Amino acid sequence: MKCLRTLIAIMATAVALGFVAAPACAEHFDIVYPRAANGGDPRPVFVMAVLDLAMREAHAEYTIHESGDVMQRERAIRELAAGKAINLGWFSMSAADEARLRPVHIPVYRGLIGYRVLLIRKDRQPEFDKIDTLDQLRALTGGQGLGWVDAGVLRDAGLHVDMATYDSLFRMTEAGRIDYFPRGVVEAWNELKARHAETPDLAVERHLLLLYRSDLIFYTSKHDERLARTIEAGLRAAYRDGSYMRLFDSQPCIQHAIEQARLAHRTVIYLDNRYLSEADRDIPSEYWMPQ
Repeated sequence: MKCLRTLIAIMATAVALGFVAAPACAEHFDIVYPRAANGGDPRPVFVMAVLDLAMREAHAEYTIHESGDVMQRERAIRELAAGKAINLGWFSMSAADEARLRPVHIPVYRGLIGYRVLLIRKDRQPEFDKIDTLDQLRALTGGQGLGWVDAGVLRDAGLHVDMATYDSLFRMTEAGRIDYFPRGVVEAWNELKARHAETPDLAVERHLLLLYRSDLIFYTSKHDERLARTIEAGLRAAYRDGSYMRLFDSQPCIQHAIEQARLAHRTVIYLDNRYLSEADRDIPSEYWMPQ
């Protein structure tokens, strides 16, 4: 995919800079993050570009590589809490996870993970065109991944949600076993492209937007305060000097997704996210997309 190739090129340059940009006296970190099962997802590349920016802003040297094993979310959190196999992860905001880990309270995607469009069978668009309220959406069944915080957000709103592995949810939507699969704006189109051969009848629904406060944030072990503080200081510096926004605005995948979503033309259904910590709720507005 063009977007993925662009991000990979940016990441290759960023990682190279990460080894040479810091002064000789800088602290060094050996970062290990969980290997994901879905290799076609471009999100980790942008996340690591943000991480590289933060480390350079903090004048920290680092190396980075994946864990040897593939880790689903729950295992990754357990391993990160133990602080042995991995020492950095990025997951959705969750008060429960923050009780076990050390969060960095700055959203990676400016809240776009909480801007949820729906993956549906393309022949069902006329049916979704008639849905304007949460009550109407409750008549259908959505799908979410095992252990995802988002499943709780949807169920709290009275929506029917079936749980399954990430990869199987696309096939379930295609087969009509679930009616829709909510995905973040920055996820949906890239995922469809990556899986077009397997699920060619899926499309991004054009009418609705589920909106709640959520995003990916960085987490370390509670015993790795040094890494957490370094990332946090670097991200705050990147916002102050404008380098974060320059990186964000330069990403074709992000900007193209926002354009395709046509957010101003969608019917918005607002949902509450009770799984946020007080610190999540207090994140300053400068770190979020304006609504």
